[in-house]
Amino acid sequence: MIINLILSFIFGAICFWFYKNIKKRGLLWIAKGLLQIGILIFFTGSFFKLFFTLPSNLYVKLIFCFTYVWFTVGINVNFMIPLIDLIDKKIDKYR
Repeated sequence: MIINLILSFIFGAICFWFYKNIKKRGLLWIAKGLLQIGILIFFTGSFFKLFFTLPSNLYVKLIFCFTYVWFTVGINVNFMIPLIDLIDKKIDKYR
């Protein structure tokens, strides 16, 4: 009984927080958050899926780790961060 009360209070607080942020920043705030979470899930999930399919050679796994991190940082710095900055500018514009 108490656990249900605590969980409903937490859920209510989260919903209220979402309501306040949507009211303050607009619906683009949700798109920005979903984009950031999607990027994180996509790159970490892809890394683990590819890493476990590699042969158990330490040299190959190290080369894969370095190149994957290199390309991931490159994609995020040159494409995703400017895209998220554009969304931030739109959010600030509608304030």
